[in-house]
Amino acid sequence: MRFILKYLDKFLKVIKTDRTTFITYVLTLVTAYIVIDRFMELIIIWSTGMSVSYWGPIRYSLALLVPWFAFFTSFASKFVQGNENAKITFFYTYMIAMYIIGVSLFIQVFNRTGWVLILSLPNYNEIITEFSHLIRPAFTSLALYLPMVTFFPFVRWMYVKINDPIFPNTFLDSITDYQGVDLNPSNAATGPYSMEITVCTDRGSGKPVKILDDRRFQGTVIVGPTGVRKN
Repeated sequence: MRFILKYLDKFLKVIKTDRTTFITYVLTLVTAYIVIDRFMELIIIWSTGMSVSYWGPIRYSLALLVPWFAFFTSFASKFVQGNENAKITFFYTYMIAMYIIGVSLFIQVFNRTGWVLILSLPNYNEIITEFSHLIRPAFTSLALYLPMVTFFPFVRWMYVKINDPIFPNTFLDSITDYQGVDLNPSNAATGPYSMEITVCTDRGSGKPVKILDDRRFQGTVIVGPTGVRKN
């Protein structure tokens, strides 16, 4: 793993970026591809009544995890860098992406279940040929109904929660205060040979709380009159 990270860091130095920003960029591109792919499948269902590529639960689980992890890393990347408006924009983007993937999941499950039930009937050939003018509109209307009745309430809910004028807005604060998952190596050298100082003991776990030796003076205030050798 260290061997891969070593050459990855060399590549990132060439393109002048860091791990978190690069991973966020890759995950965002993959998210865009998944969203476009699933949206095209929805269009096919709307026009024909059946899908071309039915994804299983494992593929949909992985597809939902991509924007989820992209959201985690984006807030610690150079794309944000403490910009609250950028955080809100990224939040909107990934939430809508997860919505499209989730809607595609439910529509495909309903569509596939319906076709399986029809094809399991003993006289399904006659049903499909004689009543095709009724079956396809039923499937297409079902695929259209779910996005039409859920998209606007979903977007409205996000907009109202984020732009709620009531102070404090805990929903907005939870977004702007989140720092994300930083994948970059720590600047402080820690390890078995680093000097650490025990500050206190955690009451819940009983484990000692330690800080590095060079951080022991951070946040320290020395108060006293002149001549008492505060140095």
